[in-house]
Amino acid sequence: MVKLRIVKPATPNAFAHTNRMGDTFYLHEGRTKTGKPRYFFAKTVGDGALAEMPDGFEVSESINAVVSVRRKRAAQRQVPAADVELVRAAVKQHRHLRDHDVSVVGPAIVVFEPDTSRALLEQIAVDLGRPLPESYVQERIRRVRFRPVMKFEPDPDGYAIFRMTYSGRGGWSYPLASGKLPELVRQFVRHIGTDAFFELF
Repeated sequence: MVKLRIVKPATPNAFAHTNRMGDTFYLHEGRTKTGKPRYFFAKTVGDGALAEMPDGFEVSESINAVVSVRRKRAAQRQVPAADVELVRAAVKQHRHLRDHDVSVVGPAIVVFEPDTSRALLEQIAVDLGRPLPESYVQERIRRVRFRPVMKFEPDPDGYAIFRMTYSGRGGWSYPLASGKLPELVRQFVRHIGTDAFFELF
């Protein structure tokens, strides 16, 4: 008996991007209702897969690892890397903030809090009376989602600081203070994740 060998069609080339969670997405082109091109990423290669990014566009990955296509932005004022590192270092000084993240969003330096932290997982282990598997802990931390909690925006005095509010419709507060970044960081960052945070006005 002759065995037939099934040959699978070759997978078309597609521009790929792997996000911070380790998930790979592939670039595609679709069409809007008016017939204009629309670029997007999908987890599998399908019709409309593109081998390279179109001119004038770039990959955008949000802090929560959402991958999208955006037009390249015109040159704008850059947040000094030293200022970002200043905020990041201040956050990492506090053990209860060790899983928080710092990122630039537009013109602002934003501090993000995770929905899962090592401290929370440690408390779960204490409640269970046994340690959690390290592979489970690592996976939970790798797939953590973030929400903004505090931001520093440039202003004539240096920076203005805002905190996230949660009453009513929520959103950013009015400026809590303004001044030189090192002083604002020293005064306010330590309150993130504590009851005192909600008393900042």
